[in-house]
Amino acid sequence: MRIIIAGAGEVGYYLARLFDQELHEIIVIDNNPERLKRVEDNLGIVTILGDSTSYKILKEVKVETADMLIAVTEWEAVNIVTAITSKKLGAKYTIARISNMEYLLDKKTLDLHNLGIDELISPESLTARVVKHILKEPLLTESLKLYDDKLIMMGLHIEDQAPVINKTIAETTSLNPENCFIIVAIHRKGETIIPKGQTQIKKGDYLYFIATNAGKDKVLKYCGKVSITIKKLLILGGSRTGARVAGRLCQYYDIKLIEKDINKCKELALNLPKVQIVHGDGTNVKLLEDEEFGTYDAFVAVTENSETNIFTCLMAKETGVKKTIAMVENIGLFNHSLSIGIDTLINKKLAAANFIFKNIHNGGIYSFLYGLDAEILEFEVGEKSRVTQKIIKDIDFSALTIITSVVRNGNAYIALGNFQLQSKDKVVVFTLSKDIRKVEAFFN
Repeated sequence: MRIIIAGAGEVGYYLARLFDQELHEIIVIDNNPERLKRVEDNLGIVTILGDSTSYKILKEVKVETADMLIAVTEWEAVNIVTAITSKKLGAKYTIARISNMEYLLDKKTLDLHNLGIDELISPESLTARVVKHILKEPLLTESLKLYDDKLIMMGLHIEDQAPVINKTIAETTSLNPENCFIIVAIHRKGETIIPKGQTQIKKGDYLYFIATNAGKDKVLKYCGKVSITIKKLLILGGSRTGARVAGRLCQYYDIKLIEKDINKCKELALNLPKVQIVHGDGTNVKLLEDEEFGTYDAFVAVTENSETNIFTCLMAKETGVKKTIAMVENIGLFNHSLSIGIDTLINKKLAAANFIFKNIHNGGIYSFLYGLDAEILEFEVGEKSRVTQKIIKDIDFSALTIITSVVRNGNAYIALGNFQLQSKDKVVVFTLSKDIRKVEAFFN
């Protein structure tokens, strides 16, 4: 597939990274030479310096031969014009990143599809979707549903109450008698560990599981998690993201939103009648005390300042808030998120990149995991694939690769050592990033 990406910011960069690992032909356009240098140095992808709305630039990259044009610059108007022009020049499929929710809320009237845009994506709307998903499963730090919800990837922090602390994985098998989940990775002090039976679980570890639907609750018990219920939600920040989160969740929770700009407060009060709007500075401890900060079940900080979001979430944790979510711009913070003390970090740009990728890819890498030097891969086993010739434990995989689970005839299974793969099985594999090519060779 030939893919042209307009915009080498965080969204464009991570999309290029994901698609490049699937061996697509990628070209990235941007008018910022420093961003393009990052793409060239780290990914080795062809770049073009210029304006993606330029007819000349689009002809130079031969947009008429593109299977897909993805416009994800910071400027909505640039993305719309780039997508429309590219479609007119012959690009088969176009995607444009937008900020104005009117384009999504009134699709019939503002029908951009007829103009040449096949898909619109809004990082703010996608962030609201992520927050909704997180609050629906508040004990999880992160989760990812696979194969029409038949399997779920779960990320959990091991804390004091976990019954598995200082035990090897082999010693904890009695907690998983039905084999309905598997530990696929451990994040420990900045290091990614692909576990084996003798790997010992430590306090402070962050564990990644793949589970069937029947295994989800058992994973929570395995980690010593006590069920919590979210009823009252406090949101800090009335930006587009904050407004979208509040609007999407107000039918499920009792929501209060704090915003320091009085004009935004007035606008929010008009547009969000079910949400209580409070004018004030969320970093003011006295204000938070007056609003009875510690009585809320969850706190979501989505101001445009990452430091404010982190600081207020830490305050929320100290006052007893059960679930904290902070939006951050610095993606590097994800590598340290587990030691910061915040339950979940989110980044709207990476949310957009992962959404685009997961919804249009054709197998191979499924998702980029924040802070983890590993990938979730998916494959459909071919008739002549050599993985069908032996049981899993006898397949000569790298020690840093795990076949985690299989969907066969619509049923999900955790794949243990004696499991034998068959043609047309859908397989989920967890591996370190450096071993992706080796794993692909087994399935192709």
